[in-house]
Amino acid sequence: MRFTEKRRLESALRERFRSERPSAGARAGHAGAVAALAAAEAARASGSGFGPGDLARAAVRFSPRAFWAAPAAVAALALALALSGAPAREAQAALVASGPVLVAACLAGVVRARSCLMQELEASCPRNAVSVACARLAVLGGATLLALAFACAVCSAAVPAGAAAAYALAPYLASAAGGLMLARRVAAADATVAAVAWSAGVGALCLLLGIAAPGAYCAGAVWAWAAVSAAGALWLAREAAGWLRLCAQGGVASESARRARAF
Repeated sequence: MRFTEKRRLESALRERFRSERPSAGARAGHAGAVAALAAAEAARASGSGFGPGDLARAAVRFSPRAFWAAPAAVAALALALALSGAPAREAQAALVASGPVLVAACLAGVVRARSCLMQELEASCPRNAVSVACARLAVLGGATLLALAFACAVCSAAVPAGAAAAYALAPYLASAAGGLMLARRVAAADATVAAVAWSAGVGALCLLLGIAAPGAYCAGAVWAWAAVSAAGALWLAREAAGWLRLCAQGGVASESARRARAF
């Protein structure tokens, strides 16, 4: 549809609504009919039995199909490395890169409502944007954590379990926390791009660190990676709470939050 045709259609609809508005409430029984419809809809919604399990199943059903390729690829790569007897260095690199890849896929599904400018609509529904965001975080985040745990388990022959968990969790948690932070702070349409770009940057930085400073992945550095993982978990909890607050506001930051970011 051309721009001029769109403008004519909008004008025609506007005039139509304007002409019908004065007589909308003047018809006999109009207010009572509206009240009855609202009561019936409220009763139907309260008795529908749509619980947390149904919400989780809906999150699985309506998640991007491309997301599920990331956990499958991470699990397949880890299994291939374990079966081929790959050296510890390759297994470490795979574990380090797996976290950001999984987070990029996860956040692309979690923050897409903001990118598509749909958070305000979700916030007005009976199962509001906070419930939907929690379901997405639980389903997509749980799937990525399961894939990461599987990768650590199958690579335990080359990398000790504790070291594997530290190497995998540190970039995973840093990617998730930073991605949520950027998705909340940038312009709504750029939320997905910002989250995915942050995850890619974290993964690239960790791989470059392994090339420039191989000692960063030695046995003595495991405690440093564990400390980064702990800090990342705290950061992620803070950013997840901030994301849920933004969802509750319909994707529109409060005035105090905007002033805080400005300074």
